[in-house]
Amino acid sequence: MRGFLKHIELWLSAAGIAVILVVPGLLLRLAGADYWQAMAYTAIVVGVLHGCIFWTVRRRQRLAREQTLREAHAMLRDGIQKQVAALLTMDARATEEQRRRLDGVFDSLVLLDHLLDSLSSERLTAWSASEEGRVEIARPHRATGTRPAPDLHVHKDVQN
Repeated sequence: MRGFLKHIELWLSAAGIAVILVVPGLLLRLAGADYWQAMAYTAIVVGVLHGCIFWTVRRRQRLAREQTLREAHAMLRDGIQKQVAALLTMDARATEEQRRRLDGVFDSLVLLDHLLDSLSSERLTAWSASEEGRVEIARPHRATGTRPAPDLHVHKDVQN
């Protein structure tokens, strides 16, 4: 069954061609219909059914992908919130030097939160299709007078 689902487009195309070739012969024997006209009508029906099936399969794939993104979004959001809670606990007991270091960590968490908010199927598709295979994201600079955070470059792993 898994092999069938993995190559469903090929199986459906082969079945469609078989129907287009067999049905006109059956109609010719049963009803005395014109072979080529029966083949044309059969091809039209098969084409419409083919389109409906492919649309349904693609829609289901898209919905499953969106559900996976929503679940990943929730999981990552929960992880970020737990890290922020842990850092706030540490910040309350930290020295001034440790607080400065924690500021950089908070900046990173803010960046991750912004990236997470922008996560979508369309953005992933655009990222995958980009010519250079990367998305450059500038980290927000803090207005508190501490050193600005460097730019973060996220690179897609390119395989040849």
